[in-house]
This record gives sequence, C-alpha cells and structure tokens, in this order.
Amino acid sequence: MIRIKGREQAIPSSPAVSLLNLLQRNSVSIDTVCGGRAQCGRCLVRVLSGSDKMNRKSQREIVRLQALGAGEEMRLACQSYTRGDIEIEIIHPHPGTEDSSG
Repeated sequence: MIRIKGREQAIPSSPAVSLLNLLQRNSVSIDTVCGGRAQCGRCLVRVLSGSDKMNRKSQREIVRLQALGAGEEMRLACQSYTRGDIEIEIIHPHPGTEDSSG
C-alpha cells in the first residue's frame, strides 16, 4: 500500500505501474508537465518510509534529481515503482486543485 502524508486514503501498490500513474488513477493531486519522462521534476516525492521496497533510481532519474538539488530521500514519482508498503509526501500538488486532506 502507498500511504500519503496528510491523507487517510491508502492506494494499492503495483510493481508494474509507476507511482505517478497510481496517484493520478486514484485522484491524488500531483503536478507533472513532461508526462512522466523524468524531464520536468514536478512529480517529486519524499519517501518517508519503505524506500527499500522501491526500484533503484535510473540514471535518468539520478540526473534530474541532482539538477533539482534533491536529497537521497527524494524520488520522481514517474520513475518510481514499489513492491510493498511505502509512505510518501508529495512536494508539488497539481496547481489549481484543492487538497481535501484538511
């Protein structure tokens, strides 16, 4: 399961679907401009727990994260997949949407 800081809703994880797509399919507000190609860096998430359940960072993701000055706990949702339980914090919710987490 994917737990999101500040939200009660948990989302089932899938090793075959990116974190970005799982969030979007479940109406979770997250920004993206490049459509999941690791170019814009807007789908940045902080992994609070469960990073050992995630895929390794690709070279493309590493380059983008370095360009953003992101720490080790940061991932691009478009490049991230999980095989187990994780907890994340979304850094850039989609603009113009209200987060109903309260």
